[in-house]
Amino acid sequence: MSQTDLNKSIEIINKTEELADKILANKQELTVMDKRRQENRVALRLMEKTEEPKVWITVGSMLVKMQREQAMKLLKKDQQQIDQEINKIHSEQKILVNKHRDVEFRSPFSGTNLKPLARKEFEALKANLPML
Repeated sequence: MSQTDLNKSIEIINKTEELADKILANKQELTVMDKRRQENRVALRLMEKTEEPKVWITVGSMLVKMQREQAMKLLKKDQQQIDQEINKIHSEQKILVNKHRDVEFRSPFSGTNLKPLARKEFEALKANLPML
């Protein structure tokens, strides 16, 4: 094995490991964000059920008592930001996985870029296909 072949092999291994590390870091981030989203969802449901005008919530590391409506707005806004971040990480993850497979000289995953039909598209199909 020549020195250039050895260098190429080492470069491929380094790229593979680097991409794999990024993929694993994204997976960990997704887990943390999903846990935060679920906790947020639970808090929103509890606030919807309560009749009290003021509730306690944590903002950063502080515990604050505020109006229920204002707290719900804050949680909904946080929920939207979390959803956007999760979607962003998912799309980055798909790209990283396909790059990783490219470096390993494997074909990209099929079906990872699928998107659901829009309501109008589904209704057009439904109108033309009697079995739907």
